[in-house]
Amino acid sequence: MSWSKRIQDSWRRHGRYLAALLAVTALMLFLWGQVNWHIPPADRWDGWHYRTMAEAAPGLSDVAAAPFRYRVLGTYTIGLLFGANYIAGFMVVNYAALAAVVVLLYFFLGYVGISRPVAAFSAALFTMNTHLFGLTAWLTFHTNDSLAMLFVLLAIWALMARRWGLFSLALLLGALSRETWVLMAPTALVFLWERKLLRSDLAKLLLAVLPALLATVLLRTLLRAEVVGSLEPLQAFLRFAPKIVDPEFWARQFANSLKPLSFLPLIFLGVTLRWARGNLFMVALILLTFASSLLGSANERLMAPAFVPFYWLLARIIQERIWPHRAMLAIIAAATFLSTLHYWYARFPLPSRELTIAIGGVAWAVVTVAALLFGLRTRRRAEI
Repeated sequence: MSWSKRIQDSWRRHGRYLAALLAVTALMLFLWGQVNWHIPPADRWDGWHYRTMAEAAPGLSDVAAAPFRYRVLGTYTIGLLFGANYIAGFMVVNYAALAAVVVLLYFFLGYVGISRPVAAFSAALFTMNTHLFGLTAWLTFHTNDSLAMLFVLLAIWALMARRWGLFSLALLLGALSRETWVLMAPTALVFLWERKLLRSDLAKLLLAVLPALLATVLLRTLLRAEVVGSLEPLQAFLRFAPKIVDPEFWARQFANSLKPLSFLPLIFLGVTLRWARGNLFMVALILLTFASSLLGSANERLMAPAFVPFYWLLARIIQERIWPHRAMLAIIAAATFLSTLHYWYARFPLPSRELTIAIGGVAWAVVTVAALLFGLRTRRRAEI
């Protein structure tokens, strides 16, 4: 089959779903808005370090602290490419990377057996996630986060396809973006063990990891500088790890990061357990991501590397237990969109934090109660 026919065939199969998904993505990117980085406290958040790195290019910033100064792909490169227009460059790269993540998630879900309409619906739900998508869209200068998500997804797909060259490239680009690439090495080990491929592919995995490991060592050696506020991994752990004893931290990581769909994996526990037993490497990624969130203060946003297993599982639940029941799908979509309303992370912010919590709580309760009733009703029908 020629390339033109392949493109035509692909568009025939995916065109309408991609068009709808990109329209939703564009709408949500607009609604999430952008941080006002001119006023406190946003003017001194992490984005300040990234702006100084882009502004200093082709030189090196002497004020950006660690670990921010090591994240060069989405900062230093933007300064090189966009020059004095680096602010616009951040916006372009961030939006392009997030759109690429959504499209790639759609195709990845199809790769793992999710039907096209369910894949598009699930990917659209991802664009409405406050902490895993919306916050990164709103924090314009956090291009390292959007790029890291893109390369984590690409690495997972390459790992499952055992395309070690592509896996290695994804890790290398991830290492130039953010430290989250390190989660993929133990995840890949679990994958090889689970699929009984350790003997045949362990050497390939180790070779694939080497470029990213070398890049990380070089970045932390050549770009190291004595800057006030720098935190190396051990220092970050000692500072933030005590939050593990706080019950609110656990609720944030495993409930709030997926609101208002947090309880669907428990309501449809049978699907969840079957998925988990067949994909232990994804369970490992969730646990590793949770452990890595002890190195920072952002809580829910630090769960972003786990967006792949989260939305793979949600897509499985929707496909096996909910699709094509339009009423339940409409409730899920409406409640998820309702939960995007926020007093801060929005182009049109709500007037107060209390109202944000109230609306989010209502969305959470509605979708949870509806799913419980739907699950009971459909289970009884299946038993008759």
